[in-house]
Amino acid sequence: MTGPESLSLGQRVRHLFELMKGYELLGAREHPSDFNQIRAEYINTRIRLLALLFSILTPLWIPVDYLILPEETFLDIVLARLVFSASLLALWVRASYVHSLYKARRRLVVLMVMPAFFHLSTQFILGEHLNNDYLASYTFLPILIIAIHCVFPLTLKEGVLLAFFTIVALSMDELVKRQLFSLTSLNNMWLLGVIMSIAIWAQLSQLHMQLKLFEQATTDALTGLLNRRSFMSQVETELSRSERYNRPLTMALFDLDFFKQVNDVYGHQAGDKVLVYFSELLREELRATDIIGRFGGEEFIVALPETPLSEAEQVINRVLQSCRDTVVEFDGREIHFTSSAGLGEVLVDVQSSMKLVDGALYEAKDRGRDQVALASGTARA
Repeated sequence: MTGPESLSLGQRVRHLFELMKGYELLGAREHPSDFNQIRAEYINTRIRLLALLFSILTPLWIPVDYLILPEETFLDIVLARLVFSASLLALWVRASYVHSLYKARRRLVVLMVMPAFFHLSTQFILGEHLNNDYLASYTFLPILIIAIHCVFPLTLKEGVLLAFFTIVALSMDELVKRQLFSLTSLNNMWLLGVIMSIAIWAQLSQLHMQLKLFEQATTDALTGLLNRRSFMSQVETELSRSERYNRPLTMALFDLDFFKQVNDVYGHQAGDKVLVYFSELLREELRATDIIGRFGGEEFIVALPETPLSEAEQVINRVLQSCRDTVVEFDGREIHFTSSAGLGEVLVDVQSSMKLVDGALYEAKDRGRDQVALASGTARA
């Protein structure tokens, strides 16, 4: 088997595009809201750490400046360092809490642009003294700024935009001096572009790893549906939204009828295949905005935002009819299955509503299975 480290550049590029199938690495629009919030907090935490770290380290270089800088530039550099350090401290304070991915992105741009402008100020202050070998550390600052990009899990769109803002800020001194298209400037731009490309690759790799970890933590391994904990979290969020805008939210709990017999007669692999078929059936019959999860064993649960009870009942009956029409082939044999369901509105809180829906499911089973029952206290709208 060929490992990633042995791939050619062309193969690596093709591998990257394979990873970006489904647009999960291109932009955040395809990401679950829970993941976006987690990533926002992750980015914000690193912003605060870097801001605090460099706000402390930047003034600590002043004694070195005193030893290596000409006297006429020393005070100006000290002032630039103190302003830069104070700005980083202000960012550290402002970033004490993150409300959204949008705010985390804005703070990240600020974090990257501030050192670029500090670098720009040092270029103008030092001027011709930059040819001094002792001041080589100032010429390496752009590479350090770009290297910092590597520690953030960003989508391709986010990484490219951040790279654009950073490189533009780093190029301001050449632009002001009208040297942007000189051979030396173009050579420096090419070098920064190559390093930035590596940084963007690192960002995408981090994002891909986080997406996979998030998927493993929030989805059921067999069916790919949300696990119980993740389902509950998303429904809690949806309930808050439905209460805010006074819109209905309904919930249904499914149980595959006589599923133990399927395992006993056809084997557990056949039972797993039936579970996968049913999960695919739910995806096909329900909307992209509906929340679908595996409750446990042969039980599945769905939440239907902005769906009155009467409409939800029609949807659930359509799912039950699809179960009757579905034939699962396994080892040359045909497996037929049906499902029972309890249905109700989500009111007050998710846990109590779930108990009512669970009671309705038992009522559907008592009535003979392969049907839907409404939870007590609910009525068709």
